[in-house]
Amino acid sequence: MQIHLRGIELVTQLSDAADHPDHFSEDELSKLVKEASEVIAVLLERDIVKIRASSDAPVP
Repeated sequence: MQIHLRGIELVTQLSDAADHPDHFSEDELSKLVKEASEVIAVLLERDIVKIRASSDAPVP
């Protein structure tokens, strides 16, 4: 559940960054995007495991 909550926080931060990019340094934007990609990867991996567990069909 903690990764889900962090994902929600990141969506808010990414939205703020998109609306006000001048309020963020280049380093802050880079770190934000990198963390967002890491969280998305974890969520997708978790979902694939759930899909595989509940289905006989192979998931690519």
